[in-house]
Amino acid sequence: MTLGGDISSALPVLRAEAESRMDEVVLVGRFKDGTDPETGDPTRMMETERYDGIGRIRWGSREVSNSQATGSPAAMQEPYLSVPFGTARFFTDDEVECTGSTDPLLVGRRFKVSGGASAGQVTAYRYPLEELS
Repeated sequence: MTLGGDISSALPVLRAEAESRMDEVVLVGRFKDGTDPETGDPTRMMETERYDGIGRIRWGSREVSNSQATGSPAAMQEPYLSVPFGTARFFTDDEVECTGSTDPLLVGRRFKVSGGASAGQVTAYRYPLEELS
């Protein structure tokens, strides 16, 4: 057996394990501004839906340096979204709304996809996000 063969045969099990950790329900697509006809309050309405299903939103840390500043590198936390392998592709500037989660602090938060997903021999597609205020 080869390393490539070992990895290929393990990926289905590893993908199932990755999905088992997806505790959020997310709605992904293009939204547009609207107005509630009864209250007149502003709303965000789905214009083009790409995905409505399970996912995992979490923050990853990375070290960055600023050559203009003194001292050591700063740590930045960036959110990203993991969705099951085989999910339809999302595009930069698609919006992500967390509609359900085991963590109540995530419910209702909105994000924007800020880049492409990792792809290939992966256990899940992971998209970098920017949180919308």
